[in-house]
Amino acid sequence: MKKITSNLEVRLDFMKENKLENLIWILFASIGVVFVIIGLVVFGNIFNYANKVDTIGTITEISSYRNTNHNTNHEVYVSYTVDGKEYESKLNSYSSSFYEGKEIDIYYDKDNPNRIGVKSLDLLFLIFPGVGLIFLMIGGTGILVKINKRKSEKKLKESGELIYATYIETVLNTSYRVNGNCPYNIICEWNNPLDSKKYIFKSKNIWINPESIIEEKDIKQFPVYIDNNNKKKYTIDTDILTDNIVDLR
Repeated sequence: MKKITSNLEVRLDFMKENKLENLIWILFASIGVVFVIIGLVVFGNIFNYANKVDTIGTITEISSYRNTNHNTNHEVYVSYTVDGKEYESKLNSYSSSFYEGKEIDIYYDKDNPNRIGVKSLDLLFLIFPGVGLIFLMIGGTGILVKINKRKSEKKLKESGELIYATYIETVLNTSYRVNGNCPYNIICEWNNPLDSKKYIFKSKNIWINPESIIEEKDIKQFPVYIDNNNKKKYTIDTDILTDNIVDLR
């Protein structure tokens, strides 16, 4: 009874881990979208220089403090003159090259002279959309690959030839890693009576070792759908591993 319960847990984990891969790609894409949006908002608020006037400012004070995460933050105050009037405002950025008394190139908003910035440091905000695009590309590519594989599998199951290949072994796919984990692949072989050749098939990535399930269910063969026009196009149907489980959690 204990072994049956243990194998059921493995099969439930098998289903859960396959969903986890999808969630990871969606998470990457979502983070990418958020970063890109933040970048565009910041770009719209900061990088519109049409209303900004260049001038020279002098750093009057640099104060440091630690936030709740114990990271050191800096507040930089700069004095400058606009139309003969002296202003002192807090800068929206910091550089390790800053020191009190240093003159720096700044800009101010002509409609609100208290708002100042440094163009060269503003460019650092482009990191947000840049990082966002990287995450979006990684997540988007992962999602598209999964979608294309599912379409290909569906097409093969609808129009491909069904054969039964003998189970050989389960191997760890060390060339692929998600969230620090490597998936498993089921290896099967089939002797084609038409050309007397032996064909070796490898399943899609499986995120839980299926060996205990295969042993419990005494699986000797797996269904394989093949494109007769191109036998390199095939899919091993692994639904037999969880075909009698409906996880409603």
